[in-house]
Amino acid sequence: MNYQEALPLITKKIAEISYPKQPKELYEPMIYLLSMKGKRIRPIFTLMACRLFQENIKCAIDVALAWEIFHNFTLMHDDIIDNAFLRRGQSTVHTKWNKTIALLAGDSMLILAYKYIAKSPLQYRDILLHLFSSIAAKVCEGQAYDMLLENRLDVRKKEYLELVRLKTATLLSACLYSGAIVGGASGQDAKFLQDFGINLGIAFQIQDDMLDVYGNSSFGKEIGSDIFSNRRTYLLINALNICDEMERKELLFWLNEKEQKEEKITAIISLYDKMEIKKKTCRTIESYYRRALFSLKKVNVEEEKKVDLVELTKELMNRTS
Repeated sequence: MNYQEALPLITKKIAEISYPKQPKELYEPMIYLLSMKGKRIRPIFTLMACRLFQENIKCAIDVALAWEIFHNFTLMHDDIIDNAFLRRGQSTVHTKWNKTIALLAGDSMLILAYKYIAKSPLQYRDILLHLFSSIAAKVCEGQAYDMLLENRLDVRKKEYLELVRLKTATLLSACLYSGAIVGGASGQDAKFLQDFGINLGIAFQIQDDMLDVYGNSSFGKEIGSDIFSNRRTYLLINALNICDEMERKELLFWLNEKEQKEEKITAIISLYDKMEIKKKTCRTIESYYRRALFSLKKVNVEEEKKVDLVELTKELMNRTS
């Protein structure tokens, strides 16, 4: 199963989710967010992991939907925390409705995700419910770390990588792990796919940081938005760790600037270029990408079965937006 086959299947299944009719103010925001166009990477990885071990992926559909619903729950709450106005080029839920509605709708999405995990095959239900609860806690820990680090100038790369592992990579790894488990994989093969997901998730997030600076604008996110908001990204943390005294003075000047948006973005990108931050970031991305492929290679199935997963991974790593 390749990405082009899996995407319409997931989109169709999301559209078929049944919601109570009332109160519509609670359920319409959930439908609105889930209907937005997106890559659907997490549920697709779940299905593709299952397909490595058996042809019939029906057993993984509910698990895949659970992860996609959970992911969108985190986005709804993240948008409130970040006071974001756009999500995939459309108004965020809290701006289209209000923050109270967005909080309640997000909570309801988390409950809905649990319901879908609870529909997983009986022999795997306990392990998947435990996994789901564990991942939900880790994502919350990651978000907390994100908030705790946002005003620090002494963040180490090690701290940031741990934040990314918790907030982004563990969810991706859980999708692959759960898909493998319901597909009948051995514990060892499921663990290899879990490691694949952790490394790919870290590479994916660092790449996302880089594309905010050096990518093409898409999904309503303008280039440099992380720079203007002083978001602690891999690029900024790297720059703060290696800059000389003059570069640090200039960086701190622009970090304190709240008005000159275009000038701030241009100045900080210029500093990044001077310090070769893009080159260093690409090297880190490549390192985690190679680790991911190494873990995937160890999965004990024929190499032909991994082709679609490898191709999707390459596409993700070669994206420009």
